[in-house]
Amino acid sequence: MFRNFKKTRFLKRDLAVLDDYIKSIVSNLDDTLGKVIASTLLAGGKRIRPALFLICAKNKKYNIDYLLPAAAGIEILHTASLIHDDIIDNSFLRRGKKTIHNVYDKDTARYAGDYLFTYAFYLLNSYSDNLIHKEMSNTSQNLVMGEFDQLKTKSLLRQSEKVYLEKINEKTSSLFKLSCVLGGILSDSEESDIDNMRKFGGLLGMAFQINDDLIDININKPADKIDKPIGNDIRQGNITLPIIYALRDEKINTEIKKLLEKEDFSEDDADMILKLINSSEVVGMVRQKVFYYLDEAKKIAASVNGSSRRNGLMEVCDYLMGAIEINQ
Repeated sequence: MFRNFKKTRFLKRDLAVLDDYIKSIVSNLDDTLGKVIASTLLAGGKRIRPALFLICAKNKKYNIDYLLPAAAGIEILHTASLIHDDIIDNSFLRRGKKTIHNVYDKDTARYAGDYLFTYAFYLLNSYSDNLIHKEMSNTSQNLVMGEFDQLKTKSLLRQSEKVYLEKINEKTSSLFKLSCVLGGILSDSEESDIDNMRKFGGLLGMAFQINDDLIDININKPADKIDKPIGNDIRQGNITLPIIYALRDEKINTEIKKLLEKEDFSEDDADMILKLINSSEVVGMVRQKVFYYLDEAKKIAASVNGSSRRNGLMEVCDYLMGAIEINQ
């Protein structure tokens, strides 16, 4: 759940109910599959996506029991995408624990992720609205395309900011948009409100991913405080916004390009890149990009009908803004 997040009473209570619901799903799985999936699905996490869903679903007829399958489906779809991400990136840690493919093997992790993808659709079939199924399918396609595009552009230094933003719109923002839109659909919101929720989710997702990229290069934050190794993107060859901006910086771009192009790229090279970026103006530029998306998201949130929704969405933005200040 949200760390240091001032949850409204209904959100705090209902996210706890959601956790119990997810635990019951895992407990009903085959012992081996349940154990594998529990290691990541029940490993913690901020539950930000189902929280957004519940905020957007808040109305006078709000019923957590009715909403649980969708909330769980969103979190399970997210977890499935993380399992596949970790295989592609060969990540060692996820939320401070060994990734599934490192505890077991890649085949086990792949099938666990596939199972969760299909189970998310099973949960969403609890609802008869075809629009829900359409949104779910579109999002799943975007998640896969985002990963595919990241593979295509891995280690490609001549990469524009536009290409980077398109990738994170697919692989991160798409699920934020889905969370907000499903909340709007299942609360019978007006089409204009659902459109605003989609825009809000997209903007928040962009801010969230860029902030995550900032955390990845922050040498001032101990790795054990963020549950993953510092500089993992650099070591994996993922070109993120901090790298794109660093390659534009006349003071450090020549040295960074030289290091990134080395055939025998080492841990020392990665550490040097991190030091160069953190000693430059790049960090400040990337932070401003995060704030830009958060400011735009707050403008959209202000136009959403319902005080509980507006306040909840604003609070999510304030939470992330505070997290940026803490992490730098």
